[in-house]
Amino acid sequence: MAAAAKHRDALLAASVRLFRQKGYAGTGLSEILQESGAPKGSLYHYFPGGKVEIGAEAVQLAGKTVTRTLKDLAAKTDGPGALVSHYLDLLAGWMAASDYRDGCPITTTLLETVPEHEAIREAGAAAFAAWAGVLEESAVAAGIPQDRAARLAHFAISALEGALVQCRVSGAAAPLRLVAEELSGLYAAAETR
Repeated sequence: MAAAAKHRDALLAASVRLFRQKGYAGTGLSEILQESGAPKGSLYHYFPGGKVEIGAEAVQLAGKTVTRTLKDLAAKTDGPGALVSHYLDLLAGWMAASDYRDGCPITTTLLETVPEHEAIREAGAAAFAAWAGVLEESAVAAGIPQDRAARLAHFAISALEGALVQCRVSGAAAPLRLVAEELSGLYAAAETR
């Protein structure tokens, strides 16, 4: 059982890393196997649905990782503006550390697979909803009305995903820093109303 979990987890972790850098279409199954170090027969053993199943589960894993990070930051920061600002600072650091080669593994995968692969679309929708839920909860706790908090959460996710793309294109963190400033201002304005 431990070996099964080890190989399965390694395949998923490798998929997330490769999708983040090369996208779904640019990543071959042989690359996933090589990057993971898992035995050759393990891929279809653990993922009988092949690349689509791996894609859906990689999106789920990446989504849960981001959700956990957002929840941790929400517990340590004072309000949604600070939460978003701290998270975007983390993203800017990760982007710089990868020399702007990494992107969001969820977005890169979704852009290449939806609407053809429903399982991947559902995993992405669930991830974005979970992130929005954390941001919305933080905003409501800061006194922002529920409807406005929900709208700001979805706007924030759209803005940060767009900023990640712009960071890769420009090779600089400036788009994330700009989005962090603007979102912090929007949240501050919403809190004072």
